[in-house]
Amino acid sequence: MTRLRTRPYTFIAGLLASLTLVAMTAAHAQDPVLSDADAREVMKTLSRELVKGYPFPDLSKRYARTLADAARSNRYEGLDHCDFGKKLTEELRATHKDVHLGVYCESRFRAPPVAGHGAKPAGEDTSIETVELDKNLASAYIQSQGAWGEDQDNYDAVVNAMGLAAHAKYVIIDIRNNPGGSGTIGRLFASYFYGTGDEQFYLNGFHKDRSKDIQEWTYSYVPGKRLPNAKVYILVNNRTASATEGFAYAMQRLKRATIVGQTTAGAGIAGSIVDLGHGMRAFIPVKMVVAPRTEQGWEGVGVKPDVETAPGEEKTKALELIKADLATSTSTPDAP
Repeated sequence: MTRLRTRPYTFIAGLLASLTLVAMTAAHAQDPVLSDADAREVMKTLSRELVKGYPFPDLSKRYARTLADAARSNRYEGLDHCDFGKKLTEELRATHKDVHLGVYCESRFRAPPVAGHGAKPAGEDTSIETVELDKNLASAYIQSQGAWGEDQDNYDAVVNAMGLAAHAKYVIIDIRNNPGGSGTIGRLFASYFYGTGDEQFYLNGFHKDRSKDIQEWTYSYVPGKRLPNAKVYILVNNRTASATEGFAYAMQRLKRATIVGQTTAGAGIAGSIVDLGHGMRAFIPVKMVVAPRTEQGWEGVGVKPDVETAPGEEKTKALELIKADLATSTSTPDAP
Protein backbone atom coordinates (compact mmCIF):
# COMPACT_ATOMS: atom_id res chain seq x y z
CA MET A 1 0.00 0.00 0.00
CA THR A 2 1.27 3.43 -0.96
CA ARG A 3 0.64 6.11 1.65
CA LEU A 4 0.80 9.72 0.54
CA ARG A 5 0.28 12.68 2.83
CA THR A 6 -0.08 16.37 2.30
CA ARG A 7 1.94 18.76 4.45
CA PRO A 8 1.17 18.48 8.19
CA TYR A 9 -2.47 19.25 8.73
CA THR A 10 -3.38 22.66 10.09
CA PHE A 11 -7.08 23.32 10.75
CA ILE A 12 -8.53 26.40 9.09
CA ALA A 13 -11.94 26.33 10.58
CA GLY A 14 -15.08 26.55 8.61
CA LEU A 15 -17.30 28.86 10.47
CA LEU A 16 -18.77 26.51 13.04
CA ALA A 17 -15.48 24.83 13.98
CA SER A 18 -13.54 28.07 14.41
CA LEU A 19 -16.15 29.45 16.75
CA THR A 20 -16.07 26.30 18.86
CA LEU A 21 -12.28 26.22 19.06
CA VAL A 22 -11.86 29.86 19.92
CA ALA A 23 -14.44 29.43 22.65
CA MET A 24 -11.82 27.33 24.42
CA THR A 25 -9.66 30.39 24.93
CA ALA A 26 -9.93 32.70 27.91
CA ALA A 27 -10.15 35.76 25.71
CA HIS A 28 -13.67 36.65 26.78
CA ALA A 29 -12.73 36.78 30.47
CA GLN A 30 -11.92 40.47 30.08
CA ASP A 31 -15.06 41.30 28.08
CA PRO A 32 -17.16 44.10 29.52
CA VAL A 33 -20.67 43.49 30.73
CA LEU A 34 -23.25 44.14 28.03
CA SER A 35 -25.65 46.89 29.12
CA ASP A 36 -29.36 46.06 29.27
CA ALA A 37 -30.10 48.60 26.54
CA ASP A 38 -27.42 47.16 24.24
CA ALA A 39 -28.59 43.60 24.89
CA ARG A 40 -32.17 44.55 23.97
CA GLU A 41 -30.96 46.24 20.79
CA VAL A 42 -28.94 43.16 19.82
CA MET A 43 -32.00 40.96 20.31
CA LYS A 44 -34.18 43.36 18.31
CA THR A 45 -31.70 43.32 15.41
CA LEU A 46 -31.42 39.54 15.54
CA SER A 47 -35.21 39.15 15.54
CA ARG A 48 -35.51 41.42 12.50
CA GLU A 49 -32.84 39.48 10.58
CA LEU A 50 -34.45 36.13 11.36
CA VAL A 51 -37.88 37.28 10.26
CA LYS A 52 -36.37 38.73 7.09
CA GLY A 53 -34.27 35.79 6.00
CA TYR A 54 -34.94 32.53 7.85
CA PRO A 55 -36.46 30.16 5.25
CA PHE A 56 -39.34 28.95 7.44
CA PRO A 57 -41.68 31.82 8.46
CA ASP A 58 -43.39 29.86 11.25
CA LEU A 59 -40.06 29.11 12.90
CA SER A 60 -38.77 32.65 12.48
CA LYS A 61 -41.90 33.91 14.27
CA ARG A 62 -41.21 31.49 17.12
CA TYR A 63 -37.65 32.78 17.34
CA ALA A 64 -38.97 36.36 17.36
CA ARG A 65 -41.32 35.56 20.25
CA THR A 66 -38.45 34.01 22.20
CA LEU A 67 -36.31 37.10 21.65
CA ALA A 68 -39.14 39.47 22.57
CA ASP A 69 -39.69 37.57 25.82
CA ALA A 70 -35.96 37.62 26.55
CA ALA A 71 -35.80 41.37 25.94
CA ARG A 72 -38.63 41.98 28.42
CA SER A 73 -36.99 39.86 31.11
CA ASN A 74 -33.91 40.54 33.20
CA ARG A 75 -32.41 37.07 32.76
CA TYR A 76 -29.53 38.43 30.66
CA GLU A 77 -28.60 41.14 33.15
CA GLY A 78 -24.93 41.32 34.16
CA LEU A 79 -23.58 38.99 31.45
CA ASP A 80 -20.47 39.78 29.44
CA HIS A 81 -20.60 39.62 25.66
CA CYS A 82 -19.56 35.99 25.28
CA ASP A 83 -21.76 34.62 28.05
CA PHE A 84 -24.66 36.62 26.63
CA GLY A 85 -24.10 35.07 23.21
CA LYS A 86 -23.82 31.58 24.64
CA LYS A 87 -26.99 31.86 26.72
CA LEU A 88 -28.96 33.43 23.89
CA THR A 89 -27.85 30.67 21.50
CA GLU A 90 -28.98 28.02 23.98
CA GLU A 91 -32.38 29.68 24.32
CA LEU A 92 -32.87 29.96 20.56
CA ARG A 93 -31.95 26.32 20.04
CA ALA A 94 -34.37 25.32 22.80
CA THR A 95 -37.07 27.05 20.74
CA HIS A 96 -36.02 25.11 17.64
CA LYS A 97 -32.79 23.15 17.36
CA ASP A 98 -31.08 24.61 14.32
CA VAL A 99 -27.42 23.89 15.03
CA HIS A 100 -26.31 26.49 12.48
CA LEU A 101 -28.05 29.35 14.31
CA GLY A 102 -25.79 30.95 16.90
CA VAL A 103 -24.89 34.27 18.54
CA TYR A 104 -21.22 34.99 19.23
CA CYS A 105 -19.16 37.69 20.86
CA GLU A 106 -16.79 39.73 18.75
CA SER A 107 -13.73 38.55 20.69
CA ARG A 108 -14.30 35.00 19.42
CA PHE A 109 -13.48 36.34 15.98
CA ARG A 110 -10.50 38.40 17.15
CA ALA A 111 -8.95 36.00 19.64
CA PRO A 112 -5.48 34.60 18.85
CA PRO A 113 -5.39 31.12 17.29
CA VAL A 114 -5.58 28.10 19.55
CA ALA A 115 -2.28 26.20 19.61
CA GLY A 116 -2.09 23.88 16.63
CA HIS A 117 -5.03 25.56 14.89
CA GLY A 118 -3.55 28.82 13.65
CA ALA A 119 -3.31 30.51 10.31
CA LYS A 120 -2.48 28.32 7.33
CA PRO A 121 1.12 28.49 6.09
CA ALA A 122 1.36 29.54 2.45
CA GLY A 123 0.70 26.68 0.06
CA GLU A 124 -0.61 24.23 2.65
CA ASP A 125 -3.77 22.30 1.81
CA THR A 126 -6.60 22.21 4.33
CA SER A 127 -9.31 20.10 2.71
CA ILE A 128 -7.25 16.92 2.22
CA GLU A 129 -4.96 15.41 4.84
CA THR A 130 -4.12 11.96 3.49
CA VAL A 131 -4.33 9.88 0.32
CA GLU A 132 -3.57 6.16 0.59
CA LEU A 133 -3.38 3.86 -2.43
CA ASP A 134 -3.69 0.10 -2.07
CA LYS A 135 -2.67 -1.75 -5.21
CA ASN A 136 -3.94 -5.10 -3.92
CA LEU A 137 -7.44 -3.73 -3.38
CA ALA A 138 -7.34 -1.32 -6.35
CA SER A 139 -8.50 1.27 -3.83
CA ALA A 140 -7.85 4.86 -2.84
CA TYR A 141 -8.54 6.26 0.62
CA ILE A 142 -8.94 10.06 0.79
CA GLN A 143 -9.10 11.64 4.23
CA SER A 144 -10.88 15.00 4.26
CA GLN A 145 -11.55 16.03 7.83
CA GLY A 146 -10.54 19.68 7.51
CA ALA A 147 -13.23 22.26 6.81
CA TRP A 148 -13.97 22.94 3.15
CA GLY A 149 -12.94 26.50 2.39
CA GLU A 150 -13.42 28.22 -0.96
CA ASP A 151 -9.79 29.26 -1.45
CA GLN A 152 -7.86 27.87 -4.42
CA ASP A 153 -5.71 25.59 -2.24
CA ASN A 154 -8.77 23.57 -1.25
CA TYR A 155 -9.88 23.01 -4.84
CA ASP A 156 -6.33 22.13 -5.86
CA ALA A 157 -6.13 19.65 -3.00
CA VAL A 158 -9.25 17.82 -4.21
CA VAL A 159 -7.99 17.79 -7.80
CA ASN A 160 -4.61 16.44 -6.67
CA ALA A 161 -6.23 13.76 -4.51
CA MET A 162 -8.46 12.62 -7.35
CA GLY A 163 -5.43 12.61 -9.64
CA LEU A 164 -3.74 10.14 -7.31
CA ALA A 165 -6.94 8.05 -7.21
CA ALA A 166 -7.33 8.12 -11.00
CA HIS A 167 -6.90 4.37 -11.51
CA ALA A 168 -8.76 3.15 -8.44
CA LYS A 169 -11.76 0.86 -8.77
CA TYR A 170 -12.82 1.69 -5.22
CA VAL A 171 -12.65 5.10 -3.56
CA ILE A 172 -13.16 5.77 0.15
CA ILE A 173 -13.73 9.42 1.12
CA ASP A 174 -13.45 10.01 4.86
CA ILE A 175 -15.39 13.06 6.06
CA ARG A 176 -15.73 12.05 9.68
CA ASN A 177 -15.41 15.04 12.06
CA ASN A 178 -15.54 17.45 9.12
CA PRO A 179 -17.63 20.50 10.16
CA GLY A 180 -18.50 21.55 6.61
CA GLY A 181 -17.73 24.79 4.82
CA SER A 182 -18.28 25.33 1.10
CA GLY A 183 -20.66 22.98 -0.68
CA THR A 184 -18.73 23.50 -3.92
CA ILE A 185 -16.01 21.16 -2.65
CA GLY A 186 -18.55 18.34 -2.35
CA ARG A 187 -19.85 19.06 -5.83
CA LEU A 188 -16.30 18.92 -7.17
CA PHE A 189 -15.74 15.54 -5.53
CA ALA A 190 -19.08 14.24 -6.86
CA SER A 191 -18.36 15.44 -10.40
CA TYR A 192 -15.42 13.05 -10.71
CA PHE A 193 -17.75 10.08 -10.36
CA TYR A 194 -19.83 10.87 -13.46
CA GLY A 195 -18.87 10.78 -17.09
CA THR A 196 -18.57 13.82 -19.34
CA GLY A 197 -22.03 14.98 -20.35
CA ASP A 198 -23.67 13.11 -17.47
CA GLU A 199 -24.16 16.11 -15.16
CA GLN A 200 -26.45 15.46 -12.20
CA PHE A 201 -28.95 17.62 -10.34
CA TYR A 202 -27.08 17.39 -7.05
CA LEU A 203 -28.92 19.52 -4.46
CA ASN A 204 -31.47 22.33 -4.39
CA GLY A 205 -31.36 25.37 -2.11
CA PHE A 206 -34.42 27.49 -1.31
CA HIS A 207 -34.81 30.78 0.54
CA LYS A 208 -37.77 32.48 2.15
CA ASP A 209 -38.06 34.30 -1.17
CA ARG A 210 -38.48 31.29 -3.47
CA SER A 211 -37.43 33.35 -6.49
CA LYS A 212 -33.89 32.94 -5.11
CA ASP A 213 -33.94 29.13 -5.32
CA ILE A 214 -30.60 27.70 -6.46
CA GLN A 215 -30.15 24.43 -8.34
CA GLU A 216 -26.79 22.81 -7.71
CA TRP A 217 -25.47 20.47 -10.42
CA THR A 218 -22.29 18.49 -10.76
CA TYR A 219 -19.72 20.20 -12.96
CA SER A 220 -19.45 19.59 -16.69
CA TYR A 221 -15.66 19.87 -16.49
CA VAL A 222 -13.14 18.60 -13.94
CA PRO A 223 -9.34 18.54 -14.28
CA GLY A 224 -7.93 15.08 -14.84
CA LYS A 225 -9.49 11.64 -15.20
CA ARG A 226 -13.07 10.87 -14.22
CA LEU A 227 -14.03 7.67 -12.40
CA PRO A 228 -17.62 6.96 -13.49
CA ASN A 229 -17.31 3.24 -12.79
CA ALA A 230 -15.54 3.38 -9.43
CA LYS A 231 -17.45 2.24 -6.36
CA VAL A 232 -17.56 4.98 -3.74
CA TYR A 233 -17.72 4.70 0.05
CA ILE A 234 -18.19 7.79 2.21
CA LEU A 235 -17.29 7.60 5.92
CA VAL A 236 -19.37 9.76 8.28
CA ASN A 237 -20.07 10.23 11.98
CA ASN A 238 -22.10 12.52 14.23
CA ARG A 239 -19.56 15.32 13.72
CA THR A 240 -19.93 15.29 9.96
CA ALA A 241 -21.89 18.50 9.46
CA SER A 242 -23.32 21.05 7.05
CA ALA A 243 -21.69 20.99 3.59
CA THR A 244 -20.07 17.60 4.15
CA GLU A 245 -23.46 16.20 5.13
CA GLY A 246 -24.75 17.64 1.87
CA PHE A 247 -22.12 15.70 -0.07
CA ALA A 248 -23.00 12.43 1.68
CA TYR A 249 -26.72 13.11 1.34
CA ALA A 250 -26.57 13.94 -2.38
CA MET A 251 -24.37 10.96 -3.24
CA GLN A 252 -26.69 8.68 -1.27
CA ARG A 253 -29.82 10.06 -2.98
CA LEU A 254 -28.14 9.69 -6.36
CA LYS A 255 -27.29 6.08 -5.42
CA ARG A 256 -23.69 6.81 -6.33
CA ALA A 257 -22.07 6.02 -2.97
CA THR A 258 -22.44 3.78 0.05
CA ILE A 259 -22.50 5.79 3.28
CA VAL A 260 -20.73 4.07 6.19
CA GLY A 261 -20.70 5.12 9.86
CA GLN A 262 -23.19 6.89 12.13
CA THR A 263 -25.98 9.41 11.56
CA THR A 264 -24.57 12.86 10.85
CA ALA A 265 -25.14 16.14 12.73
CA GLY A 266 -28.29 17.34 10.97
CA ALA A 267 -27.18 20.87 9.99
CA GLY A 268 -28.99 21.48 6.73
CA ILE A 269 -29.69 25.22 6.49
CA ALA A 270 -26.84 27.27 5.03
CA GLY A 271 -26.32 30.89 6.04
CA SER A 272 -23.90 33.71 6.74
CA ILE A 273 -22.55 36.03 9.41
CA VAL A 274 -24.58 39.12 10.38
CA ASP A 275 -23.19 41.97 12.50
CA LEU A 276 -25.63 42.67 15.35
CA GLY A 277 -23.67 45.62 16.73
CA HIS A 278 -22.36 46.14 20.29
CA GLY A 279 -19.64 43.53 19.81
CA MET A 280 -22.00 40.72 18.79
CA ARG A 281 -22.45 38.71 15.62
CA ALA A 282 -24.76 35.89 14.58
CA PHE A 283 -24.66 33.10 12.08
CA ILE A 284 -28.13 33.20 10.54
CA PRO A 285 -29.33 30.33 8.34
CA VAL A 286 -31.08 31.56 5.18
CA LYS A 287 -30.96 28.70 2.63
CA MET A 288 -32.55 25.31 3.19
CA VAL A 289 -30.72 22.64 1.20
CA VAL A 290 -32.79 19.68 0.01
CA ALA A 291 -32.88 16.85 -2.49
CA PRO A 292 -33.79 17.77 -6.08
CA ARG A 293 -37.51 18.08 -6.80
CA THR A 294 -38.44 17.63 -3.13
CA GLU A 295 -38.41 19.65 0.07
CA GLN A 296 -36.69 16.83 1.94
CA GLY A 297 -33.22 17.42 3.34
CA TRP A 298 -31.13 16.40 6.34
CA GLU A 299 -31.88 19.36 8.61
CA GLY A 300 -32.55 18.13 12.15
CA VAL A 301 -32.36 14.44 11.24
CA GLY A 302 -28.90 13.99 9.72
CA VAL A 303 -27.84 11.58 7.01
CA LYS A 304 -28.51 7.99 8.01
CA PRO A 305 -25.77 5.63 6.81
CA ASP A 306 -26.43 2.72 4.48
CA VAL A 307 -24.09 0.64 6.64
CA GLU A 308 -24.05 1.56 10.31
CA THR A 309 -20.95 0.90 12.42
CA ALA A 310 -19.65 1.62 15.88
CA PRO A 311 -17.52 4.79 16.12
CA GLY A 312 -13.99 4.14 14.91
CA GLU A 313 -14.91 1.12 12.79
CA GLU A 314 -15.99 2.96 9.64
CA LYS A 315 -12.83 2.51 7.58
CA THR A 316 -12.48 -1.14 8.58
CA LYS A 317 -16.05 -1.80 7.47
CA ALA A 318 -15.52 -0.04 4.13
CA LEU A 319 -12.45 -2.18 3.47
CA GLU A 320 -14.46 -5.29 4.34
CA LEU A 321 -17.11 -4.28 1.82
CA ILE A 322 -14.44 -3.77 -0.83
CA LYS A 323 -12.86 -7.16 -0.14
CA ALA A 324 -16.26 -8.84 -0.31
CA ASP A 325 -17.01 -7.15 -3.63
CA LEU A 326 -13.63 -8.16 -5.01
CA ALA A 327 -14.18 -11.76 -3.94
CA THR A 328 -17.55 -11.80 -5.69
CA SER A 329 -16.23 -10.24 -8.89
CA THR A 330 -13.22 -12.57 -9.14
CA SER A 331 -15.34 -15.69 -8.49
CA THR A 332 -17.89 -14.77 -11.16
CA PRO A 333 -16.86 -16.04 -14.61
CA ASP A 334 -16.80 -13.55 -17.43
CA ALA A 335 -19.79 -13.62 -19.74
CA PRO A 336 -19.10 -15.21 -23.14
